[in-house]
Amino acid sequence: MGSINSKSINDNNYVNIQPSKKSHRLSLFNRRRSILSSCSYKTDDNDLRSIFNKRRICSKKKILILGLDGSGKTDLFNRLISDKKQELKNDSPPQPTMGYNVETIQIRCHRLYHRRYHKITLWDCGGHASLQPLWSYHYSNTSLLLWLINIYDRSRLDTNLHLLSQILTNPLLYRVPVLIVLYNSSFNQQKQNDPNAKQNLLTNLEVSFRFLATLSTPRASTFKWQVINVTLNNTDSQTDLKKIRQCFRELMEL
Repeated sequence: MGSINSKSINDNNYVNIQPSKKSHRLSLFNRRRSILSSCSYKTDDNDLRSIFNKRRICSKKKILILGLDGSGKTDLFNRLISDKKQELKNDSPPQPTMGYNVETIQIRCHRLYHRRYHKITLWDCGGHASLQPLWSYHYSNTSLLLWLINIYDRSRLDTNLHLLSQILTNPLLYRVPVLIVLYNSSFNQQKQNDPNAKQNLLTNLEVSFRFLATLSTPRASTFKWQVINVTLNNTDSQTDLKKIRQCFRELMEL
């Protein structure tokens, strides 16, 4: 079976042409191994891609930056969107925002074997009294409300907190975490050199108690909120920027 016998010209000599079973088995084995290796390569490649996609998860969030006029919203907005390796070189204070500014940044989070990066869309809305009625158009899909208060603006503290408490009654902001930032930018240089102004600075504890006083007890327990003090200058602002990003991660549970 499977052999081919051919008779030569000389009748006394016969040539037996029969393929070796060992070589035949080796050829089949090599062919199967090549097929299996190609399949395993594709499988491994797909597995690596799936693992990479699972570890690299992207989510989209929205942060709404609000506050009264002159609180430093645009200044903080520009610092958050600037490259953290580059310092802002603009020494002139930003002009009042007549509308809104929008920009997207990325925040990376590492948890065990999962590497996540989040696309954060920052909305900086003008704080003038004529623009405040337009804020409600930007409430939808808000992941975090960032409320800025000028740390030297003690005279308008009640106005700030009462306006914030009214905003939080909107159903679109129900359970939305709130980050209250007592902001001290580099453009307050004159007040920073005034000893009387330094003694009259707002404190985190004071603002926290005053904010709680504007809310009912059940209402205060329905959302996360935090008060921080931020001082940004042109020489060393990375520490406070990292503190703000860390608050983003904690309040939005990134």
